[in-house]
Order: sequence, then C-alpha cells, then structure tokens
Amino acid sequence: MLGILDLFTEESPTWTVEMLIKELNLTRATTYRYVKALYDAGFIVPGAGSSYVLGPRFIQIDRQIMRSDPLLRAARPLLDADRSKLIGAKILSGFYGDRVLSVHVEKIDKDITLTMERGLSFPLIYGSPSQVILAYLPAYQLRNVYNANAKKIAGQRLGDNWQEFRAEMKKIRKAGHRVGGHYQGSVIGVAAPIFHAPKAVSTSLCYVRSREICTEADIKNLVDLVTDTAAKISQELLSYKTEDGSMSPVFPSPRLTGQQFFDDDDEKTVTTVT
Repeated sequence: MLGILDLFTEESPTWTVEMLIKELNLTRATTYRYVKALYDAGFIVPGAGSSYVLGPRFIQIDRQIMRSDPLLRAARPLLDADRSKLIGAKILSGFYGDRVLSVHVEKIDKDITLTMERGLSFPLIYGSPSQVILAYLPAYQLRNVYNANAKKIAGQRLGDNWQEFRAEMKKIRKAGHRVGGHYQGSVIGVAAPIFHAPKAVSTSLCYVRSREICTEADIKNLVDLVTDTAAKISQELLSYKTEDGSMSPVFPSPRLTGQQFFDDDDEKTVTTVT
C-alpha cells in the first residue's frame, strides 16, 4: 500500500484508481481499499476528475521534521553563525538506504545553480557530499558498492579497480574532507563528514562556491570553514540527549539496501558503522 506513494513523481503527479490497477496489477477491491486507507490518513487527496494527488499530511510531517530532527536542530544555529562571504550555498546531506538525500539547502549566492535541492537524492558515488559519506562506510560495504558500480566509479575518477577505489576512500578519510566540481559543473563543493557516533558517519556538510570565482586560496579557506562547522555539529550530535536527560540514538545504522554483504578476511578490523 505504501508503495503506491512512490508512483507520485514530478513526471506523474496524478493517478486514478484505474491507472493504479493497471500499474500494480492489483484487484479493483484491493486498490480501492489501499486508496481509501491512504486518503483517510491524508497522504492522498482527490485531484482533477477522478484522479488523486499527494495530500497535506506530507506538509505536516515535513514541519515536524524541521522542528524536531536532532541534526537540523544542532546544525541550523551553527550554519547561521557561519557568515563567510566565500560561501555561496550550504548543503546538509544524509545517507538513507543506498542514496544520499539533501535534507537542508541554503542558497546564498543567487547566481549559482544547484542540483542538490532539498528533498532530492543522489547515488553514493556522485558529488562531494555523497563521496565524503561513502568513504566512511565499512570496507565490506565499500566492496559491494564497487562491485555494483565499477564502471560508474571509474567514470567519476574514483579508481579503475578495487584497490584504487579503496585507496581513494582512504585518502578522503585521511584528508577529512572532499573537494568536488573540478571536472564538471559550475560550482565547487567542499564537503566534510558529520559524526553521530565515534567513527560513524551518515551525514555531510558541503559549502559551495561558483567555480568561475573560486580560487585555490578560496578552496583552502572553505575547507577550514566546512570542517570546523562539521566538527561542531558532530560534537552536538555526539552529546545529544533527550528532554529527560537520557542519551538517545540520533540516526539509524546506515545500511545499503538490496545488496548481500560479505566480509573479506583482510577487512575484519574495520569498525562497523552504528
């Protein structure tokens, strides 16, 4: 039933019961039952004619997330305090399933064009906000990512084989940041990891600047700015407590979906993300 909601996209924002029956190969009775349950919960509402569109419940849930999510509550005051004129945009991204989702985007330079708008998701191998999260995954997960995306990884200049890819990920971890945009695009993005537990990363902060006006000195300064703010956010999350004073997990364990994981004998010393 909840899978019906995935059918509502920018390209197909409206669906009729007849369309759902055909798309999902469900019986009419089952489809009507699912539609009624989603309608009663406010997830879909009647649109033009006999169609349905996404409903106001999502707006309510989004407001709740904006007001109560520990990451946003910790990050937004620190982002507001970082007013360097070098920063054209600020992007918070989180790892969900096997993709990275933009959870907070603040555009400062009106002349830059961003592809990472709030609510859009991207594969783990694309862009500095994603790659700086990817680098901190356990080695057995990295191996599965490589096996499933070897050609795309080579296209992103992350390595032509597993050894090169693993070495590139180690390089990112050692540097503590990732600079992206040199090879394509109109912006330079400098991303740093945000830790929600020791050695556990499922979120990144990226500062963006127009490539036309970005110098090597600017990049160095952006690295300092983004790593400093990301470290402050990490500290807030690592010390996060609920209102009753007890410690509370901030994020679920990041797990790649739809893949069978395995351990390499030479990778067993890697700390698993929790």
